Amino acid sequence: MVHSLLLVSLLALAQSDSKSGDVPAEKTAAAPAKNVELEAKVKALVRQLDSDQQAKREAAEKELIALGQDVLPLLPAITRTTPAEVKNRLGRVRKSLMDAAIAATTKPKFVTLAGEMLLSEALAAVEKQTGNRIVDSREEDKSDPKIKVELNNTPFWEALDTILDAAGLTLYNYDSEKGSLSYIARQGDSLPRVGRGNYSGIFRLEPIKIEIDASLRNPADKSLRLTVDAAWEPRVRPVVIMLPLADFKAVDESGNAIEVDSSDGELEFPVEGAGAGVELDIPLKIPPRSVNKIASIKGKLTADMLGREETFEFPNPETKKGAEEERGGVTVIIDQCRKVDELLEVRMRVKFDKANRALESHRGWIYNNPCYLEDAKGGRVEQAAIEASLLDDNEVGIVYRFDLGDEANASKYKLVYKTPAAIISVPVEFELKNIELP
Repeated sequence: MVHSLLLVSLLALAQSDSKSGDVPAEKTAAAPAKNVELEAKVKALVRQLDSDQQAKREAAEKELIALGQDVLPLLPAITRTTPAEVKNRLGRVRKSLMDAAIAATTKPKFVTLAGEMLLSEALAAVEKQTGNRIVDSREEDKSDPKIKVELNNTPFWEALDTILDAAGLTLYNYDSEKGSLSYIARQGDSLPRVGRGNYSGIFRLEPIKIEIDASLRNPADKSLRLTVDAAWEPRVRPVVIMLPLADFKAVDESGNAIEVDSSDGELEFPVEGAGAGVELDIPLKIPPRSVNKIASIKGKLTADMLGREETFEFPNPETKKGAEEERGGVTVIIDQCRKVDELLEVRMRVKFDKANRALESHRGWIYNNPCYLEDAKGGRVEQAAIEASLLDDNEVGIVYRFDLGDEANASKYKLVYKTPAAIISVPVEFELKNIELP
């Protein structure tokens, strides 16, 4: 299906993201010096994957896997010229390491912290132990109180709630820097956070509002809406959260069912903006007046999240028509690269093994992936325009244009493109209890 041209709007998106210094959470710290020894070892083992001796090929494959996730960015891309034996073994190595990376990404981080300390010290320790950035968004009082906590291998969300309560703070997730959580002062009679949220792996869910809407003209026209705040560890990035209604069950204090007021099979909640949270609005049918509270709500969310970022490089892109590289669960294909006046136009496709719902037309994250030209000295030419040319379930086509000015020779550059290598579907089981009705 050919997607309509999005030149102006997508260019605005891309430029606004590039100017904001948007960097994935794991990239925020200063990058470590390149491990030359590890890189050399990986190159030698990759060559050994094509050895004449099967025992050596198998030993190299096992050793690459044993080296762990640090070798993922050092593995060569699979291209059309990659020998079949190397292609198969590299594929198995990458899959094993990617599976391990995904498992680590989707499990909660833990915090160990004890004693009296400044708030800033406690939050710095949490960031170091979990990789989750926590930003001070207080407008006035920027005090740094002393707090006392006892946390022993405590899951991230429970640990953070404990620290925030000790300092009289709370979170505001909807105006954060990307890849971070923002904390603010707790207002007035706002309740503490501990004990109010449901912790489920990397997610925290809390009912925050319940509303009843009744029409005075039509007594039968009534609705109840429950709003649940869903927040996640900011080191990960969902693009959409789904709530299948077949897995949803709500009951009152007498055990009677409270039905969902929707004919859809599932509710969809897109994740937009930079924050690490989204509000889930769940429509319910109004129970009898004798019901005072929702005793329990159980469900199973599915969060489609962006996986580990991979880098694709194409030297002298004008000669790369038909070139393709595969890394993990994604393949990048150069369909055409040509000079048009002072612009270098690159037509490319990005294919995922399984994109789930992450590429649907109203989700623009794919168009914000970094794509630029780089010369031998590290100088960059950023994209001047971007246009969507194709959108399918697991594939997107994109046209990038780069302004080379008076530079007639594009061969001095390499094309660099970065994208998450996989879309990860993470199940999130939850139960919310004792929600008082208005």
